[in-house]
Amino acid sequence: ICWTNSAKFEQPPSIFAKKDDSVTIKCSHDDNSLPVMLWYQQKNENTSMNFIGYCLTSGNPVKEEGFKERFDLKRDGDVKGDLIISKLVSSDSAVYYCHSYCASREQAYFGAGTKLTVLGKFNKFNQKNPDILVLDFRILRAFYCNKRVTLVCLAEDFYPDHIDLAWYIDDKEESTGVAKDDSAKLNTDSNTYSISSRLSIPFKKWNQGNTYKCKVTFHYPKEKSNDGKWTTESSTRWESLTAPKRKSLHFFTFHRW
Repeated sequence: ICWTNSAKFEQPPSIFAKKDDSVTIKCSHDDNSLPVMLWYQQKNENTSMNFIGYCLTSGNPVKEEGFKERFDLKRDGDVKGDLIISKLVSSDSAVYYCHSYCASREQAYFGAGTKLTVLGKFNKFNQKNPDILVLDFRILRAFYCNKRVTLVCLAEDFYPDHIDLAWYIDDKEESTGVAKDDSAKLNTDSNTYSISSRLSIPFKKWNQGNTYKCKVTFHYPKEKSNDGKWTTESSTRWESLTAPKRKSLHFFTFHRW
């Protein structure tokens, strides 16, 4: 019988590991009435999740085809579980979600996900911070003849591929009209990545003297700790663009810091 109304999950937000290493992604929650723990893999934000398998509080795990050889699932009591991936390859880079429920018709609860980045030929000397640029801004005509302005924020020349982009209008985060590349693009010549995000807004909203900011947060491994795991650090940079208060787009101020 399930009596839960909600469950709080804990997963590490990010993990870095090298090719051929093994990694353990831990998950825990605060509700001992949820006996089933399932795991999913998502390659990028706009693709469906791949079901890896599930494990009960006792018994052997059940794994899907494609995840039977290098993937293992373990439980540690009612509220903890591990996803273990061995002999890592580049294609294992993804976000991994744990998920629990009591019965198939009951509400399901998900963790926030852990982003696993499998490093190639990496050392502390070739980790690169992104070069961030508001690349383009122009009036577009959308469907129904509504005038819109599109701003493009481009982050490039970074490695590894672990970066977040967000838009702000007058210091308030904006999610409406935002579209991001499905995944970062690899430049095979330099072994670095680039990614862009676009903010589309009505012309009237642009023409009010608002300040538009692109926030880029880059996550990267700093060094190995005593247990052999990479410690993670983050750096944040901003770009801002102030819209003109007149109806012409030819007057604006542009700031970098």
